[in-house]
Amino acid sequence: MPKMKTHKGMKKRFKISANGKVSHKRCGSSHLMSHKSGKQVRRLRKKVTLSVAAEARRIRFALLDRQNVNADDVEAHKLASKAGHTGEHGTSDPAGQAEQRES
Repeated sequence: MPKMKTHKGMKKRFKISANGKVSHKRCGSSHLMSHKSGKQVRRLRKKVTLSVAAEARRIRFALLDRQNVNADDVEAHKLASKAGHTGEHGTSDPAGQAEQRES
């Protein structure tokens, strides 16, 4: 079976972060800017991430890049490890440290 090919049009339009988030440039920011408000022009300059998980997954598969990464799972895992880290050693509770020192 031949190798899968990356979709070159999507490769030019989308970027995938290390956590699997898909970012892209907003439409409507290339010309005809004179009648748009300054607030809208500033908003159009920035890249945005896709909020629909199914669309992000479809694009990751088309780009053959970080296909099995779910950005929501990565964020949840980060938060869980961060919360578990502070409670595990007792660094967030000064009273608990005093009790450890006395015993």
